[in-house]
Amino acid sequence: MDEITIEMIKMLKTRTDIAKEIGEIKKNIGKGVTDETREDNLRAKVITLCNELNFDESIATKFLNFLLNESIKVQSESKQTHLSIFLKAKTMEQEGKKIIHMEVGEPDFLPPQIVRKALEEVFDKGFLKYGQARGLTSFRESLAKYASKKFGANVSQDNIIVSPGARFSIFAAITTLLNPGDELIVIEPAWPAYKECALRAGIKVRTITTTLEERWEPTIEQIEKVINANTKMIVLNYPNNPTG
Repeated sequence: MDEITIEMIKMLKTRTDIAKEIGEIKKNIGKGVTDETREDNLRAKVITLCNELNFDESIATKFLNFLLNESIKVQSESKQTHLSIFLKAKTMEQEGKKIIHMEVGEPDFLPPQIVRKALEEVFDKGFLKYGQARGLTSFRESLAKYASKKFGANVSQDNIIVSPGARFSIFAAITTLLNPGDELIVIEPAWPAYKECALRAGIKVRTITTTLEERWEPTIEQIEKVINANTKMIVLNYPNNPTG
């Protein structure tokens, strides 16, 4: 058993090195990191092999998902994202250059006065120390009442957790409900955070591409094509990001 494990680690090292080389080639020719057609073909081969070996395909495909994710990670190390472009833009601003930001959804105007007054109230009331990890009880109770009224549901403050932002909420939801090797379906166009959070959590992302002509609606056939035994979540927030 130990010898087999050691050999697997050696093969993983070789596979990772090859993935890096392929990543450089993709970068030089302007090709995207993920090739879902090739992944689907490889997945089909793995499932066929599992049938021949009488081996549980869910275990094998989870292991395959781990390998595919690791390849994506090493090939994405030098990839530019909207956040990396944002940081470059900020550096250019510090150099005195005028920048029109189109990489992140950051308003170019100040918050309304009611927000400023609320922040002053927080300071005046001394809400400056550690609080409950799930958020202030009074705040969660207010949110529960609002949600109950808006959605016609019986929402309790016990059902609510306050997070520092949408990205953290997404990461918390994914890591709470899914395990490494599980699969998540993202309907694109979509906010990049869904895929990024899933990738960092060891979750394999399957994508469905929609178009304006089809009113951004996926077909049943598209969904059925990417669903399998490892599918545990479908992200339905599209074509907007959480606040779009």
